[in-house]
Amino acid sequence: MSPGNTAPVAESVDIAGVRVDSFTEASLVDHVLEMAKSDGVDVAVGVNAHVCNLARKDPRFRRLVDDGSTYADGQSVVWAAKLLGGHLPGRLATTDIAEPVLRAAADADIPVYFFGAAEGVAERAAAILRAKIPGLRLRTHHGYVAADRIDEVLDDMRSHGTGILFVGMGDPAQQLWIDAHRDRLPPAVLTCGGLFDWLSGSNKRAPAWMIRGGLEWLWRLIIEPRRLAKRYLLGNPSFMAAVATQRLRGSRA
Repeated sequence: MSPGNTAPVAESVDIAGVRVDSFTEASLVDHVLEMAKSDGVDVAVGVNAHVCNLARKDPRFRRLVDDGSTYADGQSVVWAAKLLGGHLPGRLATTDIAEPVLRAAADADIPVYFFGAAEGVAERAAAILRAKIPGLRLRTHHGYVAADRIDEVLDDMRSHGTGILFVGMGDPAQQLWIDAHRDRLPPAVLTCGGLFDWLSGSNKRAPAWMIRGGLEWLWRLIIEPRRLAKRYLLGNPSFMAAVATQRLRGSRA
């Protein structure tokens, strides 16, 4: 947890060497609001099999994940916790928790900022959300910013009075970007991968039955096979092997 942060800490479990905090949707939303009111900078990271695989290979990435708050973004993480004798309340897909966080931010009059994705994507998502959530103070910027222009984006975040920042760049790029600019970021930061593509309608969400069955990864593979084949077809078995090894060694969640 970042120095200066006063947000309450959830209980946690260990999944393949990565700490996953045991949040419910309600407690995570409350936690993000507390983050936004704190003096330090806290980063909330959704943990899935891909994040666990990256963390096992890259000590720096693992440190960046462990330094913040975490929650179970992937169903595989929830299943792994059960297999290891631990407990997570359930999957908290970032796509599902985004709107509750935004509604709570609007109710608390906390300005929000979307940073990431291709030009126009985050703004399309924001337009949809502003129409749905009265009082939402939401500003955006695409993620393709030259190094000599990044100060303009950071200044825009500050002038907006941003309390909650969503960074959508994918792993590990979003964690590395946050780490590089941490001293100038708002107090609450959430990594969110391709969230803006889903919220804007650029990508279509999986059918409800696939989401309930923990098969959203398969839907994503179907619609983006070239980009995600390695992540899922090689990454999922690698994650399963790591969890199995953890269980055989007697390391409980």
